[in-house]
Amino acid sequence: MVTPDLDTLLATSEARSPHRCCFLLHVRPEKLTEYVAAHQDVWEEMREALSAAGWRNYSLFLRPEDGMVVGYFEADDVDAAQGAMARAAISPRWEAAMGEYFTPGGDEKQVLPQYFHLP
Repeated sequence: MVTPDLDTLLATSEARSPHRCCFLLHVRPEKLTEYVAAHQDVWEEMREALSAAGWRNYSLFLRPEDGMVVGYFEADDVDAAQGAMARAAISPRWEAAMGEYFTPGGDEKQVLPQYFHLP
């Protein structure tokens, strides 16, 4: 029996969904408190832009030991929702404000492939 390679398994998994997205970010450990505090009062304009772009059930989770952030959201079309946020007028201002918190390259979303889902 030949087992498909990992990339093939991930790309062809029936659990893949255009409606769910999970991603990683990396915050500088010395900036964790400030980063979390900034998310306790996300600008209303940013919240509105996320909703208008179709982001739902958006959550961020933190592993404090190393600053790893896990993000998750749902949308009718994840790719379209991410594109809409990239084009939103508020995005450059938010990205600039958040930039100081991330490790070099840590602000680039590393999207994780989905391979299992239990509805």
